[in-house]
Amino acid sequence: MEPKELGNMRLKQLTISNVLIVIPIIIFFILISVFTITFAHIFFVLGVILLIQGVLGFIKGDSTRSIIPTFEKVAIYEKQKMGNEWYKQRKVGYVWQLILSSLLFLQSYLNQDSTDNGFQIEFMFMFIITFFILVMINISLVIHFRKVDHATKELDFKGYTWKSNLIAIAVGVVFALVMFVIALSYIISGM
Repeated sequence: MEPKELGNMRLKQLTISNVLIVIPIIIFFILISVFTITFAHIFFVLGVILLIQGVLGFIKGDSTRSIIPTFEKVAIYEKQKMGNEWYKQRKVGYVWQLILSSLLFLQSYLNQDSTDNGFQIEFMFMFIITFFILVMINISLVIHFRKVDHATKELDFKGYTWKSNLIAIAVGVVFALVMFVIALSYIISGM
């Protein structure tokens, strides 16, 4: 693939990925301002979404087909470039989706009798969290792009899946701690 074509494909992928994240967040903000939504509802809906994605991923198997043409093009390119590691990365991703789905269903069950009458948010706090999530996702995508695009042979990807998952877990823990500190300071300053 020519460098210019590759750059255009990656830019489209990044743009579409961001749109697919921002639109549901906007819809979520609209829904919680119009309806009373409990934590149990949110956990259940997110669990269903992840369950569907994970199951469809396993059903789809090694296919590169996608309803979004850019994602299909990316999948074909990365499958050719990464070889066996591409399969591993996808399967591990689907397993993580199913695990997270199970945890969300558990949270939904544990919160079903909560006395909390609805999900209420401080929009500035949610904007900050959304901003940090978008930054983290974009950084991880750019790192992935560089690794894949600069690799010259399939051997360059040996162990890539487990290394990237370990890094993702470490970054997730740090992010959770940072968000906890920000939330705690926000709550304390509001008192």
